Amino acid sequence: MSPDTSPLERRYRRLLRLLPATHRTARGEELLGLLLDLDHGRRHPSWHETLNIIALAIRLRLTTPVTTTALTTGLTALLVAAGTQPAGHTLDLFTGAVLATDMSAIIASWPQLVALGLLPLAPLIAWLCGAPRTALTLQAIFLTVTVGWFVIDVLNGADLGINPGQQLFAYAPPALTVVLLAIAARERWTAPRPRLFWWALVPLGILAWKGTGEWGRHGVYVPDAVPTVIGILTAATVAVGAGLAVRRHRPAVLIGVGLAGFIAGWLIPDPLLSNTAMQHFDGQPLPLAVLITVIAATMAGLKHLARRLKPEVRSLPPDGPVMR
Repeated sequence: MSPDTSPLERRYRRLLRLLPATHRTARGEELLGLLLDLDHGRRHPSWHETLNIIALAIRLRLTTPVTTTALTTGLTALLVAAGTQPAGHTLDLFTGAVLATDMSAIIASWPQLVALGLLPLAPLIAWLCGAPRTALTLQAIFLTVTVGWFVIDVLNGADLGINPGQQLFAYAPPALTVVLLAIAARERWTAPRPRLFWWALVPLGILAWKGTGEWGRHGVYVPDAVPTVIGILTAATVAVGAGLAVRRHRPAVLIGVGLAGFIAGWLIPDPLLSNTAMQHFDGQPLPLAVLITVIAATMAGLKHLARRLKPEVRSLPPDGPVMR
């Protein structure tokens, strides 16, 4: 950068680094000139243009193939984990969660219970069928009803001993799902492939929630070291993956980021890990969604690696001699 560069230009160049490199190469100088003309005579970028650059950077980075694949995979995993939870609990209700002496009341109201258990599957089914706007509408309705019931209970004096942190953690997955579905509807995203894998996860997710209900009734003891080990392994794995994604200075990035991830995983408090990694047994869908995302990402990575290692099939020219 030239020493004669104005402070405004230097600050705008730093802001433009938020944009993807390909966009900066193609239109960076043109955009810089336009911004300098709009803010001529100023020393600092205006708030309006700064927010416009940030919004443009977010939108451009959301449309990259890697980001789109990652977000659609996480969104589908959230829908599977949250959508199959009520159905799994309903199945558990009829297969062991209630004593035989109390089953008469459950059997008498089975249509309502089954309907309430299957209705949350609607956004997932709509999303897998390629209807993101329908999935967004249904998910927004369910979130509004759930939050409305909670607000009514609070206004009526119920749940006076609620924990705000737990409530925030409980409503975070459905709220995040609504935000991702809104982006998906705007950007016309579709469910990741292969679709058969995600359709197969619907009954498997229901059985998983049924299984955790059975497991929880017998008392599950989780050693204190387990959350710490999970945190260390997860942070180190993510760090190594980030290092592999960097093209330059790969060994240094692997060592530096790997050590930083390892230390970060070690420093994460046990209560936080216990409330995230182990809350799947208390009805929280987020850990199951993380597990599904990791499995899907691993399958995609192995598929990509197998495609790269697969030898190319070379065919002989039509009239070429055959070597013996």
